[in-house]
Amino acid sequence: MKRVFTLLLFLSLSATSFAQVDAYSEDVKKCVKSNGTMSYYEDVMEQMYTMLKVQFTDANVPDTVWAEVKKGKSAAMDELAQMMVSAYKGHFTHQDVKNMNVLYASKAGKNMFKTDGLTEGDKVILSEFYKSDTGQKILGSQESMNESMSKISEMWSSGVYRGVIAQLSEKGYNL
Repeated sequence: MKRVFTLLLFLSLSATSFAQVDAYSEDVKKCVKSNGTMSYYEDVMEQMYTMLKVQFTDANVPDTVWAEVKKGKSAAMDELAQMMVSAYKGHFTHQDVKNMNVLYASKAGKNMFKTDGLTEGDKVILSEFYKSDTGQKILGSQESMNESMSKISEMWSSGVYRGVIAQLSEKGYNL
């Protein structure tokens, strides 16, 4: 009976822990989408595809193959988002991420990414946010987060680039 109880307790704690991790991941993904990070990297991928088309001009890669290669974009973006989750875990609690998402969903949060888009009211809201515990964590971790994100960006982009090159090579298209 003790073993059954222990097993049930373990399974319920594992399920709860997994659900919390999954919720954390989903909230970080929402955060990096809201703050423009994912949009930036989508543009990076498009620029990479454009650069590769130029590099492979002499190989005469048909548009159908490029379309097939681009189907990998979604998986690559998912992989990037998951890598970002690991960076956020090292700096922010789940509550911090939730607080960021509340900010980014607000008018002030949306305006903070626009040039000349902040009203005086927005500035007050942002100032108050950055005085909060979460805001202070953001400010205090900027250098470390930038370093983490730079490493993630480098690893991810080189992996995606090598993957596309390998995919083209498998189809008989080489530089």
